[in-house]
Order: sequence, then C-alpha cells, then structure tokens
Amino acid sequence: MGNVYKVGDSAGWTTGVDYEKWASSHTFKVGDKIVFNYDPEKHDVVEVSQQDYNICNSNSPISRYNSGNDELEIITPGTFYYICSYSNMCEQEKQKVAIKIDKEKSTPSPPFPTNNDTNGRVCMRTKSGAAAASPFSFSTHSLIGLLVSCGLALYLH
Repeated sequence: MGNVYKVGDSAGWTTGVDYEKWASSHTFKVGDKIVFNYDPEKHDVVEVSQQDYNICNSNSPISRYNSGNDELEIITPGTFYYICSYSNMCEQEKQKVAIKIDKEKSTPSPPFPTNNDTNGRVCMRTKSGAAAASPFSFSTHSLIGLLVSCGLALYLH
C-alpha cells in the first residue's frame, strides 16, 4: 500500500497553483495514489503525450476524467502528463502537471495484462464507470472487473 497524494494539496486541481513545484516536491512510486479534486463544471483532467503537454493540446487524449474526484493508483513507472482542457486553463493558467514515477524507488508493477494498442498502459475504470487507457487503476477493481470493463484478453504464458 502506497501514499496518497492530492494534486495541488489543499487547493486541489484548479488555477493559481504551481503544479511543477508541487510535483517536484514529491517522490511518486508504484502503489501510490494520485487524487485530482476539482469542480467538474470548470475543470477536467486529460492525460496527454509529452508533446501535447508542452503545447497544451487536448485534441488527442490518452485518457480523460471529469468526475471532479478522480483517484488513480500508480501501477507502472514513467512520466505521465495531465492538463485541464477547459477554456485555456492550461495555456494561460498553467493548469498542468507532469507526474514522474521513479523506477528505482518503485517496487515491481503488479502483473496486469497489457494491450499493445495502449502502449503498455492497462485499462482502468473511472468512478463514473467509463473505461480508459491509463498507467493508473482504481484500487477497488479486480482483475475480472478489469477484463470485463475493458474487454482485454489475457495471454497466459
């Protein structure tokens, strides 16, 4: 069981927060949980590529969250990029965060099945019930729920 990090601490996922500073003050590892709390009428959370993160482009999202309370469990190391796609929040207000999961400080990832179409990410269920490709998963899902909700095939070796 890992640590729980609320993005932006008490402010949450909103404007007026230095998310680069926030992220650099934490060491994230596999098993930790990342929580995005925000007003879903004013903000969302969109996972994007590094290139899209750099230019605040949400037109080709990897995954999109809009519940206002998205809790994601880290299941693989790497750097993952999140922006708010609402009315220039990323460009003007700098509402974006890069979360780096340190490979050296992480325990091995759990043996979840992968699908080549998601570039090694696994499928997860959002609190609203929508399925999306992500490097995170909700802690309440089971392997069976993962397979049913996402339609992934298991390849036994």
